[in-house]
Amino acid sequence: MEIKNKADYDRIFLDMFGDISHNTLRNIKENRIRIDLGEDLEDESRVKQALKRSNSILDSFFKGKGIWLQIILWDDEGLKALKDAGLYPDMADKRFEWNRGDCNVICLYYKQYSFRKVLPLALSVINYEMAFTPSANITCYFVDFEEPAIVNIYDDRGCDIYSPNREFVDVINARFSCWLNQ
Repeated sequence: MEIKNKADYDRIFLDMFGDISHNTLRNIKENRIRIDLGEDLEDESRVKQALKRSNSILDSFFKGKGIWLQIILWDDEGLKALKDAGLYPDMADKRFEWNRGDCNVICLYYKQYSFRKVLPLALSVINYEMAFTPSANITCYFVDFEEPAIVNIYDDRGCDIYSPNREFVDVINARFSCWLNQ
């Protein structure tokens, strides 16, 4: 499937996932699982654990595949903060940007996923609530259109995973059962 512009992205997103929120997955009741990232650790240990688990989760979804990043910038400093953290949007294979009233949105596509490429995003989200740097006030959906799934690392506490495919959710649920947020 070829995504050439924002209209293509929006159409395919709607076809794959339905009319879900582009800001949070927490309101989805079916086919969504919540995984603990930082659990009961403190400070840098919590960040390290959250990054290690994020790496495992994202690798299980995207290793050897392409990845779409739908990044919502909630303030004017978000893009600068991400660049300072090491994210280089100009290095993406595709890039779309638009304003959505209360925020700016950037969609990036990388033909070949690597955690190194998305580490600045994961670290910035995990650090934000903990007041560590680098951090950015963003929401990021890590999107797979091949095996329709979305991963949203919402902060140091955890991430949501959603797929309209129940069997796929069951496999992910079993794979990460020890980290599930009950």
